[in-house]
Amino acid sequence: MESLRTRAATLAAAARRLNSAGGRLAAGAPFSLAFLTDAARGPDARALPAGAALILRDYGDPRRLARARALASICAARGVLFFVGADSALAVEVGAAGIHLRSDQLRAPPQTARELFVTAACHDADELALAGAAGADAAFLSPTFPTESHPNANTLGADGFKRLARLGALPTLALGGVNEINSPGLAGPNIAGFGAIGAFNTRT
Repeated sequence: MESLRTRAATLAAAARRLNSAGGRLAAGAPFSLAFLTDAARGPDARALPAGAALILRDYGDPRRLARARALASICAARGVLFFVGADSALAVEVGAAGIHLRSDQLRAPPQTARELFVTAACHDADELALAGAAGADAAFLSPTFPTESHPNANTLGADGFKRLARLGALPTLALGGVNEINSPGLAGPNIAGFGAIGAFNTRT
């Protein structure tokens, strides 16, 4: 567990540096580092650093309610913001800090409780605009780099990611193959940090 906490702390420090370089808009993001759940690759919520966020995806999990309750409890104890993907009713039920919208929800976003943070999954300029119109507090823009989750997807690359983030009106976090080694090359206006899946368990 201690090695996982050290790994998470390393990623958190890299994300904070990105946020610090992102300017006023980036500073308004509810967090600079998020870990997104993946059925095959973790992360272990008990290792996450205070101030980070954990986003529950695994949309087809038949035990999603029980898992959400368990993760919400762990996150509350560790000072981690817990977000539920795609389901505002579940987010409210388990006392989550926020909801994470899938990109296919952006044209008709669900109603959310006023106190919930809202993040959105985006892949291009149009979706960033939709996320802003939906009232999102921050957007994840992906895939930034090649990633195990989407091995054949076209990636934005550092320059493409920074260009879209700069033109947007939301704090923007990179997602997809980002770690403490390549994240410094993403620094720029509006860039608030990054999300991690595989990087949490990978030593680089």
